[in-house]
Amino acid sequence: MQIDLNSYKTILVVSPHLDDGVLSVGGLIEKAAANGADVIVATAFTADTPPGMAISPLAIELHALWNLGSNPFEHRRNEDIAAVGALGARTLHGPLLDALYRTDRDGNFLYPTRQSIFSQPPEHDDVGEALSHLLDQWIADLSPDLVLTPLGVGRHADHIQTTNALRRLAEVRPMSVALYEDMPYATGVFPVTAPDTVDAALKRTAWQAAGSQIVPVDLPGKLNAIAAYASQIADIFPNGIEVSSVLDNYMRLGGPTGAYGERLWKAVP
Repeated sequence: MQIDLNSYKTILVVSPHLDDGVLSVGGLIEKAAANGADVIVATAFTADTPPGMAISPLAIELHALWNLGSNPFEHRRNEDIAAVGALGARTLHGPLLDALYRTDRDGNFLYPTRQSIFSQPPEHDDVGEALSHLLDQWIADLSPDLVLTPLGVGRHADHIQTTNALRRLAEVRPMSVALYEDMPYATGVFPVTAPDTVDAALKRTAWQAAGSQIVPVDLPGKLNAIAAYASQIADIFPNGIEVSSVLDNYMRLGGPTGAYGERLWKAVP
């Protein structure tokens, strides 16, 4: 495949959560925006916690960790606007509920534990139709030259739902798609309880990956943008793990000493 950032006028980065796009391809976002492209980081699962709704044990745990009160997503959306804006891009925020809050038709939590959320989504998680509609609307409105979507490294249910919804859409709507390696899961040490790898994700994905390309990028701007997600750092990089160290070690694989890169995979439905 060949990604020539000078040739794209509009790039849509599809992000499941408010940080995934920047964590995974923040360097590319910054580089493309500096080259004059209109780069939009569109995040699907950003809805506010429904008022008065009982929440799952995992949601209770994460709300305490984030320390943003009972409705953390307004603050998190503002973090995303700051992070993406620092890279020279713009945001879109979707109206869908994070897996933390989704229930089945009987009101049972679909993802009450970390183990469940980093697993294949159950068939009775019916968010897929709404997600496909949302992605279709974004693509129709923006007419992007390139769409970036997660590969699904880490097995997070929302990442899998997102990339699968776009794959279904690509079967009926022509588009140029590349898969990005979900960070920090692509490092092979996250999630800490059940690490995943890029190779494993390539075998699982419903896409056909027709070759890869490493896009040379700068690291400092990406690190600066990630710092805007202050409420999320302890959750994404637990036990005092240094963000800069993780990214430095992983992204150096893309080039010689002193150079950094982000790898994309050409996607075919």
